[in-house]
Amino acid sequence: MSKKMIVLLAIVTILVFALSACERSATRLITGKATPTSEIPFPVATKPQIMVDILKGTQTAAALSLTPVTGGGLAPTKTTAAAFNTPVAAATEPAVASTPYPTSTPGKPSSWALQQGEFLYCIARRFNVDPVELLTLNGMNMDSLPQVGVSLKIPTSGAFPGTRALKAHPTTYTVLTGETVYQIACRFGDVDPNVILAANGITAGTVLTAGQVLQIP
Repeated sequence: MSKKMIVLLAIVTILVFALSACERSATRLITGKATPTSEIPFPVATKPQIMVDILKGTQTAAALSLTPVTGGGLAPTKTTAAAFNTPVAAATEPAVASTPYPTSTPGKPSSWALQQGEFLYCIARRFNVDPVELLTLNGMNMDSLPQVGVSLKIPTSGAFPGTRALKAHPTTYTVLTGETVYQIACRFGDVDPNVILAANGITAGTVLTAGQVLQIP
């Protein structure tokens, strides 16, 4: 073989190896896995804006979960769906207070001027005294009929024998012709006429009319 042929084969062999080396390098670059350069699979150009949006959303959610506390500052608040669906309690009307009635004069009076429509047993029931003691103290008997205006002495001891009340109360009463507050009080037995006057906003000496309705405490 001539020298020229040997040199030509050597050159061809070198070229073959050179071309083979170039193909293997190109193949590795194409098929090889890219080395990760970021923990977030976003393009580098858009990564800062996305992080800003995420941070902004996180801060907004945190602000909504905080409520003011005494002395300034914020405290975490647990918000649930039920909190938005809680029905508003219906407004309740204020309770109507019962009408206050004045009470009878405490204790027993030492005397009482008999009014029209009153009688001895009525006085005994009203002041819770023994009718016999009432008669005896005033020098009277069962047949006595004291006139209006007579001052009766009221016993300081004893009690009425039996039930003092003649009718249930509180209730209302429709006035009959010619009736007085004192007579109506005697119909109920243990009711103080002064309390009836106060409960109905009238004064002693007021003339009642037939059909008038009175509150009886």
